[in-house]
Amino acid sequence: MSTTVQAQDSLYVNEGVVPRLNGHFFPSVSQMRSSFINTSLQADIGYGTTSKIKIPGLQVGDYELFSYEGQLIFADLNVQYQQKFTPWFAMFATIKMAARMGSDMSTILATGINSADGVEIGTLIRLYHNEKFNLSTSLKASQLNASFIDPSNYIKELLDSVSNPSGTLNVPAMSVGLGLRVAYAFNASYGVQAELNYAYGESLKREITQGYFAGGFVADVDFNPKRGIPLGIAVGYTITSAPEIVMSDAEFASLFSTKFSYTGSESFELGLQYFYYNMRLDSIEDNPFISKLVLSLKFYF
Repeated sequence: MSTTVQAQDSLYVNEGVVPRLNGHFFPSVSQMRSSFINTSLQADIGYGTTSKIKIPGLQVGDYELFSYEGQLIFADLNVQYQQKFTPWFAMFATIKMAARMGSDMSTILATGINSADGVEIGTLIRLYHNEKFNLSTSLKASQLNASFIDPSNYIKELLDSVSNPSGTLNVPAMSVGLGLRVAYAFNASYGVQAELNYAYGESLKREITQGYFAGGFVADVDFNPKRGIPLGIAVGYTITSAPEIVMSDAEFASLFSTKFSYTGSESFELGLQYFYYNMRLDSIEDNPFISKLVLSLKFYF
């Protein structure tokens, strides 16, 4: 029986190397984790900016102070290690870091500096697979620490004669979540992936609990099998309320993405992904759009 299972695994998924179904290479996408059971190490490094935004100032009598036009900078780093134990079971651990700040001193004073870091551990269990289809479920627990530095709030409280004015806030937040991950290969050139996640736990506001949702899909084409060009192109869409992305509560961000991947190796992935998405910020009048590039590198063992 064990020999039969191993034979099926080698037919459907190339265990220990870049995962494939029906001969198709599936790119790893930032914000959407793979459904395949393997041992791997992945790092995503992102950097993005907003377009020019107008930041209203503080109203003091008939005067408005600290009103600016500028940009916000976004940076993040995610590193995940996954260990395969059986053909249907793996465990993973992720380190997350994200930051948002103004591009110059004026926008830093107006919007502050927001950062979040944390860890996530979980399990990945394969529910079903065949030659073209792979379905897995994930269980995870997350610990996130958010830090908010707000100079404008400190100045406002100082002007309002608030005793012990504060410009900083540190909030720890824990959550547990459940997810479904799926991959389908039409043939060696075309494939799709999708993911649904729901988590419940502490929010970025003290003593409040809430649910977080994320869902998305990506479709891709690999030019290597038919044209001999080791290039893959993927386009996708994700909607999420994950706090390390929106850095707010009860808000959603819609992310549109395009990724270019090198598909000529059986032991590693290299790709560049472009994101375009919106975000609601309490400190400005309009909801800005963010352009972000993410460099992804993943090794298989």
